[in-house]
Amino acid sequence: MYLELSTASIVFAVRLAIAEIPERTLFGSDAPYGDPVIARVTVERATRSAHVRELVLGGTAQQLLS
Repeated sequence: MYLELSTASIVFAVRLAIAEIPERTLFGSDAPYGDPVIARVTVERATRSAHVRELVLGGTAQQLLS
């Protein structure tokens, strides 16, 4: 099971998901209804580790699709 963040509007929820299951958390912005820039900034601010940030912002999706 993977958790996709497109509807996570609360920073606490994003931070918790990334802290608990970083290797199964996928970036999502809910575009065109959501703002991709705000969604990305939320992930960037909620993630301390650069490695985990890269996983969430695309690394995990890339692993799933390859």
